[in-house]
Amino acid sequence: MDLSKFRGLLIDDIPEMRSSVRIQLADCGVENCDTARNIKEALARIAVNRYDLIICDYNLGQGADGQQLLELVRRRKTLPLTTAFLMITGETAYEQVSTAAEYAPDDYLIKPFTSQTLYTRLERIIDKKQALRPIYLHLGERGDKQKALAECDALLAQQSRYALDVMRLKGDLLLAMQRNEEALALYQGVLDQRATPWASIGQARALAAKGHEAAAREHLGKALEAYPNYLAAYDSLARLLEKEDRTAAQQLVEQALKVAPSTQRQRQLGALALDNKDFTRAEEAFQRAVEKDRTGFFKSHDDYAGLAKSRVEQGKVKEALAAVKDMGQHFQRTPELAVHQAAVESIVHAKAGDATAAKAALERALAAVEPGMEVAASLELANACFASGDQEQARRILKNVAEDHQENEAVLERAQGVFRAAGLEKEGELFLEATKTAMVALNNDAVALAKSGELEKASAMLDEAADRLPNNAQVAINASIAAMMQIQRHGASAELVDKAHRYIVQADRANHEHPRLGEAVELYRKFAPEGAPTLALET
Repeated sequence: MDLSKFRGLLIDDIPEMRSSVRIQLADCGVENCDTARNIKEALARIAVNRYDLIICDYNLGQGADGQQLLELVRRRKTLPLTTAFLMITGETAYEQVSTAAEYAPDDYLIKPFTSQTLYTRLERIIDKKQALRPIYLHLGERGDKQKALAECDALLAQQSRYALDVMRLKGDLLLAMQRNEEALALYQGVLDQRATPWASIGQARALAAKGHEAAAREHLGKALEAYPNYLAAYDSLARLLEKEDRTAAQQLVEQALKVAPSTQRQRQLGALALDNKDFTRAEEAFQRAVEKDRTGFFKSHDDYAGLAKSRVEQGKVKEALAAVKDMGQHFQRTPELAVHQAAVESIVHAKAGDATAAKAALERALAAVEPGMEVAASLELANACFASGDQEQARRILKNVAEDHQENEAVLERAQGVFRAAGLEKEGELFLEATKTAMVALNNDAVALAKSGELEKASAMLDEAADRLPNNAQVAINASIAAMMQIQRHGASAELVDKAHRYIVQADRANHEHPRLGEAVELYRKFAPEGAPTLALET
């Protein structure tokens, strides 16, 4: 294979190693190769360049490593799936990390190695990337799952030598498209041929998606017995256990951390321990999350908030306030940070019995609120309101969060966690369920009005809700469809076309994978006149 046409990025913190591997890459034919010394430089280069392959050393210094970089760019979706990622490491134990990780590199190479060994490995992973490229081109933020699925079937029909990889991608697609019966059949077919961990976990995920959570838990338990280092099994089972046995979920995350430490799981452990009132363990977990990454790329406001709350619960008021102060020093100043920091400070003072200081901090937090804030800041503000005894304000905040994220179960579970922390678990369940029911009724009422001939009234109702709830994709989609129904009935006007376009873009930003988004897009293409604004998601 001629590698001279491929562009690479080499990441290593040691100058001598960069020079040595750079020479070996040139021997392989990869002469067009940029270099980076650390995660910050690597991210900057990835943001402005398109690379065919990335060669990254595992140990990048400053408490960061190549695995963290890989997980970061995959989670942020800043690295195309068509880009090959080769990890270089001097640690023979990396195989365990690689096979266990949620985001594994395409391959890894143990140092020292020859140029020929490097060439052979690059040739192998690039060959696979090129074979699967037709699928990868339709995946990602702006992808088309239906087209990706069609490419999977085409490659399977051609009896691709990478058929097992294609089956894995197809299973993920079917689950994402909520075609759970088909996914279940696919995974069973794979397992009938050979035992493989991803198919076993996929089968459990499909069972859970169908509502068979008990069967999914049992299946995941057996999978962990067979594959005790497979982190996806821990993560899937922990998510299920969090709904009914958070102590068991905490214990499971502890086990996962022994397999492969990560900032994300330390944060998850801290949150579970805090919820379980295991404050000593929560403090340890959040402290490790804060200390793990010296570069700041993986840190979250939640780490410092959790650290402060776990400390004050143990009577460590001075240390808790120090964590609040540290939060302000490690992040860029934003409205979200101002709200989050003041809200946590208010919680610390309230727990310490200083009602005056708690009220002053809460007032600062409320004054800093701006429209469109991140949900984490809003939830922390609700926590602070409950801690200071302002239950009505807390409920107003949580109602808005629940309405805005009506279909986001992860956000709704976090909102339930706020009620749980306030000792109002049952009320929270009823409150959030009532809010979801009210949002469904709003959509249904608007549809009923439109069907009865009161289209303008229905559209006005949906417009108000869509403008108030920028993260509610369902409402935005219905508002855009109502605008297009008016275009169909009365003809196109600049105002109606702009409204339909604006709400589709809003829905796409809120949830690009919403199952009804395609319906709105097709209607827009059908009814929008020539010269109307184009949709970014058409590209």
